[in-house]
Amino acid sequence: MVYMANRWLGEDMHLWILIVGIILIAIVAFWPLMTVFVWTIALAVALMPLHQRLSRVVKPSVSAAFLTLWIFLIILAVISAVANIVFANIDYIGSIATALVTGLSHTGFASLLPPLTVSQLNDMPGTIVQMVLNAVTTTTANPMLLILQIIIFFLLLSMLLYFGEEIWDNAKRPLSKKAAAGIGRLTEITYNTIYSLIIIQISAALICFTLAIPFFYFLGYGHELLFATIIGLCMLIPLIGAQLFLIIFMLYMVALGDYTSAAIVIIIGYPLLSGWIDFYYRPVMMGKRVAVHPVFMMIGIFAGVPFMGIVGFILGPVLVALVVTGCKIYSEYTNTHTGTDNGT
Repeated sequence: MVYMANRWLGEDMHLWILIVGIILIAIVAFWPLMTVFVWTIALAVALMPLHQRLSRVVKPSVSAAFLTLWIFLIILAVISAVANIVFANIDYIGSIATALVTGLSHTGFASLLPPLTVSQLNDMPGTIVQMVLNAVTTTTANPMLLILQIIIFFLLLSMLLYFGEEIWDNAKRPLSKKAAAGIGRLTEITYNTIYSLIIIQISAALICFTLAIPFFYFLGYGHELLFATIIGLCMLIPLIGAQLFLIIFMLYMVALGDYTSAAIVIIIGYPLLSGWIDFYYRPVMMGKRVAVHPVFMMIGIFAGVPFMGIVGFILGPVLVALVVTGCKIYSEYTNTHTGTDNGT
């Protein structure tokens, strides 16, 4: 009997080694696509509750295809709207850049300004467009590769929505009850962390966009939709983006000599458009979903992005949350067994 059990255990171990080996080979082979894979998995995890509700009404395959199509259309619509707003105001953006460069060139901020020639200053809108095109060209050196990555992203998203639960259930099935319970807690914290990073981050950007329209309207410089769009996009970068934009806008007011508006941006604009969202709304909403202190989440973001790139925005906080949760599970396990040993 013992021999048969050991034999089956050995066969199972060989099977798991084979499967893990195949997975590792696939990871190495498709490593250039890891960023696409991570973001696709994160978005699929965030959309899974909606997919589950929708699957009660229609077939899971229809739900997965429907959600994938709508995500594609929403992303396309947002990119198109942002591009239209920016290019419709490109002359005004050029005037802001010119005012910043000329107004701050003889101040202590001169070292932070980009080196520009006289011809570039005279044609600032064209200069900005050229700088954006150069940045895009540098980031996407191979347009066909970018198109293939986009196609893989949406195909993989639909497949993960459709087969994700089944794959995960099959992966957990061989685990013992104790291991399954621990994995369940780690899975829950991973889901809640990803949900917080994506859903709450988007909601914070939408709130900032909505509040920015009346604020910039009453400030009196016009182009409210442009400023609201920029600061809403900046809000997607936690604790940095919106504040950075407000600093640049304040410097623009200073360059124009409008110190009253600069003071309004600091005293009213920052608390309204950034402060309460960064230090109240986001931590409170994250605290409801994640049993990890929001400071650990911020540490994960600040540590993840510089070392892992854009994928670190997801992996950094998730890994930190898993480490904290793993330490809690270990502490609970050791406390339980220590209490049992002392009792005996």
